[in-house]
Amino acid sequence: MSTPPPPAMSTPPPPKQCRLFLLLLPAMSTLSPPPPGHVDSSSIIVDSIMLSMQIPVIDLAPYLEFSGKFPTPDKDGFDSRLKSLCVEVSRTLRETGALLVKDPRCTAEDNDRFLDMMEKYFEMPDDFKRRQERPQLHYQVGVTPEGVEVPRSLVDEEMQEKLRAMPIEFQPSTPTGPDPKWRYMWRVGPRPSNTRFKELNSEPVIPEGFPEWKDTMDSWGYKMISAIEAVAEMAAVGFGLQKDAFTSIMKQIEWLTAGECIAGMHEVVVTDRTIDAIKLASEQNRSLWRVSSTLFAHIASDAVLKHLDHFADSPLACKYPPMCAGEFVEQELAVINLKGNNGDA
Repeated sequence: MSTPPPPAMSTPPPPKQCRLFLLLLPAMSTLSPPPPGHVDSSSIIVDSIMLSMQIPVIDLAPYLEFSGKFPTPDKDGFDSRLKSLCVEVSRTLRETGALLVKDPRCTAEDNDRFLDMMEKYFEMPDDFKRRQERPQLHYQVGVTPEGVEVPRSLVDEEMQEKLRAMPIEFQPSTPTGPDPKWRYMWRVGPRPSNTRFKELNSEPVIPEGFPEWKDTMDSWGYKMISAIEAVAEMAAVGFGLQKDAFTSIMKQIEWLTAGECIAGMHEVVVTDRTIDAIKLASEQNRSLWRVSSTLFAHIASDAVLKHLDHFADSPLACKYPPMCAGEFVEQELAVINLKGNNGDA
């Protein structure tokens, strides 16, 4: 399994896009207003998503409790309440490509420790940060500076047509150039001993002067992976598959479902609460970097992507031919200017 969570940074946050958006709410977080003198960026994102898309919050606690007692049930071993919850997960992914989940294993303190460290890192001079840049590895470890990655919606004509077909009030802003955010890629989990895709499985890069770096990144990364695995199991049951249909290989879900669950986008926008957060941080002399933890959980590079079970009968199945996951990732990296950048072949 290859699971890189890149924290994406920008200030103020620019429009950007990704494939599947899952926002993990720490167990101690709530949807109520933050205390005086503090603005919680997670609650800003949650409010924006819930208002615009009406996405329910999925509490993983009942499923995790059940899984702890019955670790290997098949898809028919779930009671009606849990099965309904799993169907809600698959329905939401199918209809929106986004999911809000609350995991009791994750605390606000876990999140804060990660955010504090990343704010400290991104406050460092650009010359220092560029020491962790690895263009020859497609930027899949270390830092990606601003102005390198190109938003897919800027170069993908099919995607642009879909965006133009949307009602005007729902159309996202169209990027005009490379992404102004900085990003740090950190891979979580063991690397394969033998692989065709060495650039996608390189050893992590640790910046000097951050002794807590590895423990902090791995701790938060593994907790996010655990949440993703629970969601993947629930989605599989909701789609009528065996519980481990996705987690046994952690494949890209659009490919496995032959387009039943389509890869989506998300746009980061500046709201009134964002402006308030910026003003408050400035007044308190705090960091103005907006930090987010984004985790991509997908199959090991050398495994083959192909349709699962009844999805092979989909009329769209021909659009998703079998291919190595590493080939799929490299194609995506080439489109967004991460593979082939700075003379890399």
